[in-house]
Order: sequence, then structure tokens, then C-alpha cells
Amino acid sequence: MSNLLPELLIVDDSSIDLTILKEMLGNNYQFNEAENGAKAVELCLSGSCSPSVILLDVSMPKLNGYETCIQIKEILGFEHVEVIFISGNDSIEEKQHGYEAGGSDYLTKPVNPEELRQKVRLAVERGQQRKSSEAQSKTALDAAMTAMMDAGEQAGVIHFLRDSFGCKTLEDLAQAIVTATSNFGLSNTVQIRTSSDNITVSSNGACPPLEVEMLTSLRNIGRIHQRGKRLILNFGDISQLIKNLPDDDAKVGRLRDHLAIILEGAESRADALLAVDEMKKLLKDTEESICHIQTFEKSQKGKT
Repeated sequence: MSNLLPELLIVDDSSIDLTILKEMLGNNYQFNEAENGAKAVELCLSGSCSPSVILLDVSMPKLNGYETCIQIKEILGFEHVEVIFISGNDSIEEKQHGYEAGGSDYLTKPVNPEELRQKVRLAVERGQQRKSSEAQSKTALDAAMTAMMDAGEQAGVIHFLRDSFGCKTLEDLAQAIVTATSNFGLSNTVQIRTSSDNITVSSNGACPPLEVEMLTSLRNIGRIHQRGKRLILNFGDISQLIKNLPDDDAKVGRLRDHLAIILEGAESRADALLAVDEMKKLLKDTEESICHIQTFEKSQKGKT
């Protein structure tokens, strides 16, 4: 088998289910197998496998899928590995549990072959994008950190508030928030919701489906909600997830204040952009109505 094929680790206490998953995925991957969570952790610690994606059964004896994922994510080099949970329970509480454990996606039993192939393919692509993004971000982050040390953290906030007035679309605004937050050394994802669409932008490139779902479901949890190294901020229709708060409590306090100011400014700019869009729509509708009236009047004159 070619070493260029992406490597997968499948963890399932059922040898039948394990075989079925491999058959569904075909010959497009290199496979590693573990019949329980402990074996999976041992395999990752041994250095004999470096999977791009881990397919992890949730319901296993002794060490369940969530516990296994947490232990694997603590291993050096496996912090960002893509984990897809497989479970017979598809409740939002169960998915949130999976997200908190470090999962990036979720499959419900019985597994649909096409859905499995698509989710694995997208997970592999996200991993590749993340590695590329990390390499590019290192240089940018070094430069940004130097700039912050010279000008101070407040300069980043002021810079965003000034630049936000140049944002012509909500997509531009979401990217501006992500960039400003990344300059503080924070990995983050921003979601802006409208009546017709959800715009999601991540500093890590492609955003995992579970992360998008968590941002949407936690929009009513409160304005600022911290849990460990993660922080959720909700300002109007804008939500932001911070994934790597520092250990320094004083710095966390400053960052929370800076981010609150950034999102308050972003909320005002988003309202202005939406108002402009509504005005443009109103003007367009008015012009169309006038055009229809004029056409009608001409047709009536032609009849007289």
C-alpha cells in the first residue's frame, strides 16, 4: 500500500463493525486498528502510527470513546488530530459531549457509507489545511507579537475598530475579527448570523462541523462564558469561540476586555451593513414598483 495514502486509526470493540468501516472506505487509506480505547492510546503513544483521522466508537467498555479521545489529545503531536465519533445517540447533548472531548465531527449508527466517506475526506482536508495554515501563521504571528510588544495590546483593538469601517460585507467583517483576535495569539472562530445565512470563519482554515454546530447552539449561553481555556462571546448575532486562553489570569482578564470591545464594535458595524443592505433592497423594490406602475399606465393609455 502506498505510504502517500492518508493514515486512519479505527477504534471499535466490534471486529465486525471495524471490518465494515474499512470496506466502506475502500483502498483510499492506510488503516490502523484498535479493539478498545486503551489499545488506541497505547498505539498512539508507541509512535508506530500517525493518523490524519481517528474513527472512534463512543460505546466501549472500560474506556469509552470520549475518555479515549481526551487521553489521545494529551499525547504530544496528537493535540489537533481529527476525531470523528461514531454513536447510536445523536442528541445535541451527546454531540456537545463529543465536542468538549475534542471531536471534530459525529456519525450516527447505522453509518451511511457515502456520509462516512465524505466526512473522512473532509477531515483529512481540514488536517492538511491546518498544517499549512500553522506554517504560514507562525511567521505572521511572530511579526504580530513583536508589533504588540512595541505598541501594546490596545493598539490591536484600535486598529480593528478603524479597519472595521472599511469592511463592505459581513464576510469581510468576520475575517477582520478573526485576524484581530489572532494577533493576540488566540486560535478562534467567528460566526455572524443573518436571517438567510450563517457566516463562519476560523483562524485554522476549514471549520469542523461540530464547531459550527456548537457556536450556533451556544449563542444564548450568555454574553461572555468561559470554560477552562475556551471562551465563548455572544454579542447580538455575532458569536466567537476562543480555543487557547493563556494560563496567566491577569492576561486572560485583559484579553476578555479587549475582545468585548472588538465584538461591540463589530456588532455596530454589522448592524450598519445590514441597514445598508435593507436600504438597497427597499430602493430596488421601489424602483421595480414605479416601473410596473409606469408600464401599467402606458398600457391603459393605449386602450383609450
